[in-house]
Amino acid sequence: IMSKYKTIVLQQGLEDMAVDDYQFRKIKSLLRKKLNLTKKMQDDYDRIQMADQLEDTFPKDAGLNLLINVCQSIKELEGLAKRLKTERAKVKKQKKRKNKTAVKKGKQEETSSSQSLSMDNQSDKSKPSAQKKRKQTIKTEGGKKMKLTQEQTQLLEPSGSNPQKDECCLQTPHKPPPTPSSSSSNKVPLSYSQSASSGIQTLNPATVKAPRNGNLPKEPSKVEGHHRDPIQVMVLKVTEPFTYDLIDGKRMFHATVATETEFFRVKVFETALKNKFIPQKIIAISDYFGANGFLEIYGASCVSDANVNQTMVISNTLRRRANGTPKIKDLFSQIKGTYVNGEFVVTKKNERGDFIYYGIEDDTGKMEVVVYGRLTSINCEPGNKLRLVCFELTSREDTWQLKSVRHSYMLSTPEGEALNPDSVMKTSVELYF
Repeated sequence: IMSKYKTIVLQQGLEDMAVDDYQFRKIKSLLRKKLNLTKKMQDDYDRIQMADQLEDTFPKDAGLNLLINVCQSIKELEGLAKRLKTERAKVKKQKKRKNKTAVKKGKQEETSSSQSLSMDNQSDKSKPSAQKKRKQTIKTEGGKKMKLTQEQTQLLEPSGSNPQKDECCLQTPHKPPPTPSSSSSNKVPLSYSQSASSGIQTLNPATVKAPRNGNLPKEPSKVEGHHRDPIQVMVLKVTEPFTYDLIDGKRMFHATVATETEFFRVKVFETALKNKFIPQKIIAISDYFGANGFLEIYGASCVSDANVNQTMVISNTLRRRANGTPKIKDLFSQIKGTYVNGEFVVTKKNERGDFIYYGIEDDTGKMEVVVYGRLTSINCEPGNKLRLVCFELTSREDTWQLKSVRHSYMLSTPEGEALNPDSVMKTSVELYF
């Protein structure tokens, strides 16, 4: 249980996209006295070291409660605090369930021991009368009754056994144990089955028909937690690798992948995997983490090539929805904290201190894009197209914004030039968030 708290603190807390470098510095400042951080520790500690310090100082829950309280005090991290509360509740519920199971098992063992002792006593008492019986009747496999002499009965009966129990066993054929069901923590789409030879989830053509366009999702599928079983997907769209942490030189890239019935957004933190993420290529992803609407991949061994004969048909509708740009009016109805991908035309630019504010618009409305940190070095002027990946939907006063976060990616191109061949669509653009 303690390790689960630590995992929540690190992977779903300090490494959350909402916690950019500025917010992380703010967290360290607010925790300085609680964790007895020196000035050097406060300046130098990265997220992993902070998680270790929280665990050392608060071993009971790895500092999760304290982190939640700090996030609640920071307006921009209120959504993260709610998510951490949800994860904490899951762990507490699991712990409570385990405790109940342990108590129940102890009572069952105690009852079983008492019953066993009682049956042994009864068996000892019944031995003399059983030995007095000269003959005994049993049923054969054909159902016919057969009388046995005392000597024959003794050959069938183990020492100290119950004759009635053995007779029952002779009549009842042995049945194989039930096949255990798969773990509920590794849930996969109902349209996919797992192959017993390779362990890879694939569409079963004999039993599952591809869904009609009306049943295809308009948003990426959301997966939570750690999943080890592989799932086969086709790569639809990939960004170039980029440095998201200038201090430590950490790099990553984004991708969009799909099965025949759904699509996913992926964060890849091992840039050597770029040669696996090639558009139209089918790959198998395993040992991944689901968080905040993304699949997160951290190791080169998590991605492998699919069978060379493997085919996957991705409908044009699903491709459009996976690669599309949301209409601005539709973003107004989404909840804050939603992460948005899309391509927009820039109408104005305003530099204020360390921030750059871009005005974007389409035929349905206007919005503001707020950029800070490393992304301010990207040259973008009014009239350019702006491609945004992993921007957080938020608001300030009465203005809706798309704000850059720790893992955001941005690309600017003069209007009239396509940002990506996969993004050019002949029909109307559909919502993607």
